[in-house]
Amino acid sequence: MKNNIEQKEIKRWWEAKRQLRWDNIYKGKNYAALKLNNRMNKILFYFNQLEKKKINILELGFGGGHLAYNLIKKGHTYKGIDVSSNLVRAAKSRCKNLRNRNFSFLCKSIDKKLKFPNNHFDVVIVCGVMQYATKPLFTFKEILRVLKKDSIFICAQSNFIVLRNFFNFRSLINRVYCLFANEEYEVSNSFRSLLLETKLKRNFKQSLKKKIIESKFCNKYFIKVNFKFKKRIIFPKKIISLGKKAGFNVTKIDSSGPFFNIGYKNKLALFVSKVLQSMTNIFFFSFLKKVNNSFIIIFKK
Repeated sequence: MKNNIEQKEIKRWWEAKRQLRWDNIYKGKNYAALKLNNRMNKILFYFNQLEKKKINILELGFGGGHLAYNLIKKGHTYKGIDVSSNLVRAAKSRCKNLRNRNFSFLCKSIDKKLKFPNNHFDVVIVCGVMQYATKPLFTFKEILRVLKKDSIFICAQSNFIVLRNFFNFRSLINRVYCLFANEEYEVSNSFRSLLLETKLKRNFKQSLKKKIIESKFCNKYFIKVNFKFKKRIIFPKKIISLGKKAGFNVTKIDSSGPFFNIGYKNKLALFVSKVLQSMTNIFFFSFLKKVNNSFIIIFKK
């Protein structure tokens, strides 16, 4: 019952008009554009290392179809699933003039059984989606089922423990507590959310809860959400554990920046971020991958 309510609310979230920003977000010069383009380029880097010329691809959560466009353009067979009918239309529009016609975009939930046969795809890609999955292990097992033997699953996600979030006191406290307490869902960086939307809420009587709600100090950075679901806390160790439980083997762990809240115009900070990114390939500094903006895990069936 809870999963059904969450799935309907996630659908409602993604059907909102504001989510159409995903159609053009990659074209910007801000932090979001830099982050998403870096992550997409890292996925394409690993995808281009595959030896097969014609690859059968499934992508769960394709957004505005930006990654899809690059894959279809190369002549591959592509199937995409997304919960938003608006983004399905945006992706179809983006790819409508491509010469390769071996693609389709479907409006479906990733929480349902995938309507594809066993051992069907060469590659499955999930990018920035697992925080919305109501049954993450089920989704991973379905991905395993539809993948051919020795094929790969690329999972790329924003990182809950990204370095830049540790420079804000409230954000630092939030993340340290959530990791220590093994919280399942994200909350805003306010003390109100930390105290009343996590396991900590069991420690407060109703009278004290009221005082917290009325406190200006506790309400700083509070975000009121009018949807009945919360995003899952996602970081590399959690996704790796999920993959192994589903039956995958991990073949590669990588990351993409920026490390800081910057855009393309922040030249000095961008340079420093690129230096840190290059350092992640050095064994001694590989720990930086764990606190980079996004992480990329490559699994093999």
